[in-house]
Amino acid sequence: MYRNSRGFTLVEVMFALGIFALAALAAVAATSQHLNDLNYMQDKSMAQYAAANAMARVSLEYPPKNGASGTELVGSRQWYWRSQVVKTQTDDVFYVTVRVFAEQPNSPDATDGSLVTLSRYLGPDAESNDDGARP
Repeated sequence: MYRNSRGFTLVEVMFALGIFALAALAAVAATSQHLNDLNYMQDKSMAQYAAANAMARVSLEYPPKNGASGTELVGSRQWYWRSQVVKTQTDDVFYVTVRVFAEQPNSPDATDGSLVTLSRYLGPDAESNDDGARP
């Protein structure tokens, strides 16, 4: 072998490749986590729209029905929702909670596994007359 030759030794090349491999692995892991986070955020946003639609459906019926459930098609995906209605101390005012699930819940009273929970107070329409007609 020539002592005056220029270049890297095999050990130096292997060490550099090892460092590059670790850096590439970290970059791939970070990119993968970022893509998973984007998918989760998209699901959360679509479920929020489904919850708002479901709450509007529940609010159309007064007094609201406890345990109502259904599906909403948002973002070309089927979302499952279930409502829970609790009577408050104030007459004719209800506390309505809508939970949205990505998969159909196993039991009728399922609360875990919901992607979004939306709650509001619901009372009689203040702008309607006694006969229910709008002014």
